[in-house]
Amino acid sequence: MADADAERASDQEARRVRAATALAGAWKDADDPRLSRLTRLAARLFDAPRAALMLIEPERIRLAGRIGHAADSISRDAPLADLVLRCSRSALHADVSGAAFLACAPLRDPRGLVVGVLAVEDDRPRAKVEAGLLETLGELADLAIEELIRGADQARAAAERLLDGERLALALGAARLGEFEWHVKTDRLRISERMARISGIPAGEMPAQEGKAVWPYVHPEDREITRDDLRAQLRETGRYEVEYRRAQGVDGHEQWSRGCGVMVLDDEGQPDLLIGVVQDITDQREADERRDNLVAELDHRIKNLLAVVQSVAAQSARKSSSLDSFLKTFAARLKSMSSAHDLISAARWRGATLGRIAAAELGGLAPNQTRWDGPELFLTPRAAAALSLALHELAVNAVKYGSLSTETGRVEIVWRRSPDGGFSLEWLETGGPLTSEPTTRGFGATLVEDVVGRELGGEAKIDYRRSGVTAMIHAAASALADAPEPEPAPAEPERIVETIGGGDDNFRAGAIAGLKVLIVEDSLLLAMELEAGLEDSGVEVVGCAAELGEALSMLELGFDAAVLDADLNGQSVAPVAEVLRKEGRPFVFATGYADKAAPMGFDAPIVRKPYNVHQIAKALASVTGRG
Repeated sequence: MADADAERASDQEARRVRAATALAGAWKDADDPRLSRLTRLAARLFDAPRAALMLIEPERIRLAGRIGHAADSISRDAPLADLVLRCSRSALHADVSGAAFLACAPLRDPRGLVVGVLAVEDDRPRAKVEAGLLETLGELADLAIEELIRGADQARAAAERLLDGERLALALGAARLGEFEWHVKTDRLRISERMARISGIPAGEMPAQEGKAVWPYVHPEDREITRDDLRAQLRETGRYEVEYRRAQGVDGHEQWSRGCGVMVLDDEGQPDLLIGVVQDITDQREADERRDNLVAELDHRIKNLLAVVQSVAAQSARKSSSLDSFLKTFAARLKSMSSAHDLISAARWRGATLGRIAAAELGGLAPNQTRWDGPELFLTPRAAAALSLALHELAVNAVKYGSLSTETGRVEIVWRRSPDGGFSLEWLETGGPLTSEPTTRGFGATLVEDVVGRELGGEAKIDYRRSGVTAMIHAAASALADAPEPEPAPAEPERIVETIGGGDDNFRAGAIAGLKVLIVEDSLLLAMELEAGLEDSGVEVVGCAAELGEALSMLELGFDAAVLDADLNGQSVAPVAEVLRKEGRPFVFATGYADKAAPMGFDAPIVRKPYNVHQIAKALASVTGRG
């Protein structure tokens, strides 16, 4: 029981000390006139030379509003401190710490905790005091605690306002905002330092000239329309938001601002004060302009690309003897265009190196039978796309009829800079079967000699020698561009299913007959084409999902494998792949991204778009053990 009482007493003392410290800490000036006025009244009440508010703190007793005291605190070990700590009601004392007379009244906070005393001291002893003086001292103590609490609240409010000011300054600085005020009746304008840095208007106060003082800092071409718009908005709504160019500086760089403001009215409804902010939006405007230019350029390139695809399709169809031949040839040419696109986009559409183009077209054919060599040359996007198609056509011909159709044949590509600033490239086939010039000119030859020559600003010629095909391609200086920062060496492909002409002819599509497959693809046309092609191979398609939520709900279906589009309308398919990995069900990625490694770190085959069903079938066979 005694232990419990002691614990309660300790808690009570801790609460009292915290409350007293909070009050005392808010009063930085111990001799604040608001407190000294009360202690002076207490001293006069008893005709005593000394008085003070004695506030309890953890290490001392602090004296506030001192009258006649030299020290601003006393030790908690002093006899007077013990009396302060034990005071619970107004009382008189004698012979305390050298004082012959002491009168004190407790200072109680709103919770009833005694946080200190109002004490009056005299070196002269008193036999008695007038009736009612202790009661009056208690009333003064009540006034003192009210003043202490009021001052503490004001200090906290001031500190919070200071913090709010700092937060506002941080927010204004981060948002690149500056503030101003226009006192309409006195016609005075106050410009902050932040606004001065943004607008160029001098900081401080100045005559507003009925608002005309700011217009010289607006671009002359925007001045009138901005002024009319601002005034119209203020008339209609009492606030405004405008965007305008600032007057050009010495560097001539165009700078933009956004201004927002609101008119404060007086009691009679007349304009009194216009307050507002100005934001520097130059970077945002430049970003918007870059985005608009990018969208326009993208629109232009897409239309050009569609026109090229249309032309390639038409030419391939015209030169093909059967539908199957057309599909294989056209798909291979699309794949070559896609590879060129990957190389160009990797350099942010600034172009591609000739060495990478050669590696992309020959590297996967016959590594021990192909070789390419030449200086580091960076081609423009247009030249890179054209040369990629040319090398693809020559490579396809070499695989079907030329030196790469046998194990002893070789293909070499060598290029050198030419004196006119362009370059010359030679394609040389050796060790293959004897060749002769074809009786009819196919689209591949037309593509190399006519189209590529024109796109490179030079000429191209194919020579069908008996020892093997050779080709000479000359490009003008306009086909080359300045190389960007060095590109990192490409990582080796990881399980990417890509073949020339749409797949390995030794692979049988029937190998996947009987499989149950889930398709996750956000393009309806691609999903329909894939579903039809897989069903032709004997596959049962259990469902097609176009959205992430739909795909996750279909995981409850029974299937042997899944084909996953890596991106579903901007959402990653990773949650679906993660579930399938945990369940041990195989899957294949189909993606338009140029990454060589498996998306999101999953160990799964990748078929890169544009693809044909044959490639998907081969990938499914590999993950289900049927390949």
